Amino acid sequence: MTLEKPPLSPFGAYVGVSIDDYAEGKATCSVELKGHHLNNGGRVHGGVLSSLADTAAGAAVRLVRPKDTFAATSDLSISFIRPPTGDRLTAKAEVFHAGKQLYRVEIVILSNKKLVAKCNTTFMIVEALRESE
Repeated sequence: MTLEKPPLSPFGAYVGVSIDDYAEGKATCSVELKGHHLNNGGRVHGGVLSSLADTAAGAAVRLVRPKDTFAATSDLSISFIRPPTGDRLTAKAEVFHAGKQLYRVEIVILSNKKLVAKCNTTFMIVEALRESE
């Protein structure tokens, strides 16, 4: 059974993230690297890797959280292993704890099939913010 991919957040779309694979408690996302993803030293900005990891983790949580609820990142830690060398980053996220209010997710980020970062996130169930009138 193929699941319909969830919509990206406006920020995820702005960064250029795509959801490549999506299943209950798992997600794979990627971003094609462009000049605006680089820092002044010519390397991929750490915020790009963090945003990619957060987006993949959020997609992984989406199918395991209670229906009609929202989840928000309450904690994110990332370890940068080596600089990316390719033109694409891929993040693979997997929920390893699904509680009543908190969800823990592990993410690995790859470039040219090499590990470039590891990340852990915690998501919590929250109410949606209402748009101001």
